[in-house]
Amino acid sequence: MPRSLAAFAGALFVLIVSTATAQAADAGDSRATVHEKSVETCAAAGLAGTTIAPASVKADVKEGTYIDVLDHTGITSVVVVSSSGYNVYLAGKLAKGWADLHAPVDSGRLPEKITAWFACGTVTEPPSSSVPTSPSSTTPPSSTTPPSSATATPVPTTTAPASKDELAATGFGSAWLLGLGAALVAAGAAVLLVLRRRRA
Repeated sequence: MPRSLAAFAGALFVLIVSTATAQAADAGDSRATVHEKSVETCAAAGLAGTTIAPASVKADVKEGTYIDVLDHTGITSVVVVSSSGYNVYLAGKLAKGWADLHAPVDSGRLPEKITAWFACGTVTEPPSSSVPTSPSSTTPPSSTTPPSSATATPVPTTTAPASKDELAATGFGSAWLLGLGAALVAAGAAVLLVLRRRRA
């Protein structure tokens, strides 16, 4: 009887331990593969590609629990780590979306808090980082280049539409009409003067 009781107690202990292990190693997501322990690099997780730090991935981490990868160009997998293990999301299993990636779930089927995460692939810089200018696109300074004050970019000037007065002053002027009128008056006066002298 004691042997049977001991065997039963041993079997119960194994069952409890295996159940706890199974609960601790539950991905909680059909898109993910769960692993125990913790990793920090793609090589340690047995994944191909370069380890891409979170700062170089355009993503949104919500409440320290879920990750939405907003730009997955060049990313082949995402690793989400918690205190009990880590989930591996392969790009091929994320065809329906790269949102709500998380670490393994706890006994209550809730995702554990993320302690670390990273991606694997070929992306090496953040999508929003500025691209350095290549040497070929820069022009070396010339010895004949005038000082910077003389090479200031000219500001283009815009000509405002001319008003009616400006058009009259610069195009069709009225001054010549006054001159013509004065000349005609003078000619008329001269004609009258000549006619009066003849009558006299």
